[in-house]
Amino acid sequence: MDKKVELYHADLFVKNDVGTEKQREDLLKQVLYAKENNLETSSLSNDGCWRSTKKYNMKWLYEELRNLVTKATAVYMQNDKPFEAFVKQGVGLDFSCWTNVNEVGSKNNLHTHTKDCWAGIYYIQAEGTGNLTFFNPANTLLQCNPKSPMIRSYGVTPKDGDLFIWPGWVPHQVEENKSNQQRINLAFSINLT
Repeated sequence: MDKKVELYHADLFVKNDVGTEKQREDLLKQVLYAKENNLETSSLSNDGCWRSTKKYNMKWLYEELRNLVTKATAVYMQNDKPFEAFVKQGVGLDFSCWTNVNEVGSKNNLHTHTKDCWAGIYYIQAEGTGNLTFFNPANTLLQCNPKSPMIRSYGVTPKDGDLFIWPGWVPHQVEENKSNQQRINLAFSINLT
């Protein structure tokens, strides 16, 4: 072999145990209050999932998200020169955030965030509520040769306090909540400005 050229590549960037116990408890209280009072509810949701665009007091989480996005962006700048050129033109970040509260038996269907540079999720209450699963977009219909490299789905089992980001074009879903508690998370669309 004379050289290796990366064609298409996607990574999941993970920060575990984000936020202190007090910060997480406070954020959980804010979310449950918003749900109880039906604040800023969004009609764009899956069956059994309450979604809201309510803004919460969580400066600490935005700082952690900004740090993770900065590190992930630096990783891709090393191997993707066109991406590096776009990033050098603008250094700001723009976040959109929404709440998902999935009841037992509900799930988040396969989707992408193709209009966004990054997608992300922060799990407030996650233990046993269903894996976050990623798919290679070339094989979402499971038509690729099963012996081809990099065509399998990849699932992660989230824990309370986990923060994940990935390129927005990667298809993903959240499995059915088969636990005895709600799955509560914040989802993010993240763009470089």
